[in-house]
Amino acid sequence: MNVGSVIKYYRSKNNMTQSQLADGICSISHLSKIESNTYTPHESTIEALLSKMGVQWKKEVVKRERLERQLNDFVICLLHYDLEQMEEQYSKLQEDDEYIQSTDLVNRYELYKFRYYLYIQDQNRSDRQKELLERLKNSFTESETWMHQLFLSLYFTQANKKELAMEYAKSLDGGMQSIPQKFEGEFYYQKARLLIMHEQYELSAHYAELSVQYFKLNYNYIRLLHAQLLLAINYMRRNLLVQAAGIFEVLKRNTRLMDQKELYNQTLYNFAELMKTRHEHSQAFDLLIELHEIMSKDTFFYKAVLVSLIETAVEIGADAWECVKELRELSAGPEDEYFLLYLNYFEKRNFSQPDLLTYSEEKMFPFFRKHGYIRESKKIALELAEHFQREQQWEKAMYYQSYYARNGG
Repeated sequence: MNVGSVIKYYRSKNNMTQSQLADGICSISHLSKIESNTYTPHESTIEALLSKMGVQWKKEVVKRERLERQLNDFVICLLHYDLEQMEEQYSKLQEDDEYIQSTDLVNRYELYKFRYYLYIQDQNRSDRQKELLERLKNSFTESETWMHQLFLSLYFTQANKKELAMEYAKSLDGGMQSIPQKFEGEFYYQKARLLIMHEQYELSAHYAELSVQYFKLNYNYIRLLHAQLLLAINYMRRNLLVQAAGIFEVLKRNTRLMDQKELYNQTLYNFAELMKTRHEHSQAFDLLIELHEIMSKDTFFYKAVLVSLIETAVEIGADAWECVKELRELSAGPEDEYFLLYLNYFEKRNFSQPDLLTYSEEKMFPFFRKHGYIRESKKIALELAEHFQREQQWEKAMYYQSYYARNGG
């Protein structure tokens, strides 16, 4: 416990000068060294200084122990994705925020707050916390430095800066001896997540399987669902469709039983994508209809579901007009270019095939490629490759076929 920081905290709170506090107990220079934690005084000196301010040393020790327990409870909630308790523990710690700043718990406290802000996707507070930690990092222990790098990787992943996120994730490999054991599963999960974004599927599967094992062994059931979903998506991307379908079936049941609505929705969506890959469009349509009925309409995800639902309706010959109309109404902002491209694509399908292919080549493929939509750009590339093969335009056919094969095949 940083005794000097606690003494300084109470002196400032009582509006006392160093001269006033030190009078009759020790010299001002002695007190200055104590408050800067460069000198550890005798217990009798500590008690005398605190007693002069109406503070009991033994109660301070008890208070510090209580705060450490609360901090441990807070990080356990973070690690187990216990969102309700996480909010409650955060509020309790905030009541003692000023006091914690005077203790040796401050670094962990500020690091855990950073992770909390990332969990609740509060961009403004995440940005401010990142700047604060940059100022604190020189005082970090090895394990705190490791946590800081992990959380920065998560921060840049959330900001869609995948390359920077990967740099921080790679830096963690060299510090595995410093890893806090309770964060091991988070590390495996983050590595798997970033590797799948970079299409390194086999290595991603390795880390996803490690995260599944870790969460299972530590009875962390909600995070286990997250890791299993990531593994299922990995299998689907690698065309291991039987293995992926098996996990999706389990997730569909367990996310519902555990009332994990967001994970349930993500499971239905990805399971539908798998069914479409297997040309089982009728089953995919049923999953998407269920998802369409239960989701909130004010999200990007809901609009993505509409796109998938329209695609599937076209495949099975169902009427997609109401979904097209709904997507058009929801896609009015400048951030909706992705959806507007799809709307134009679906509308052109009803008129001219040559116009549709020209639109795919000149508008959709460049947009998807520029913004990193791998699955979408591959699909368009395959359609164009097949078209130019039929037209015997071999150079263009080879270009799009090569792009398709180079990006996962």
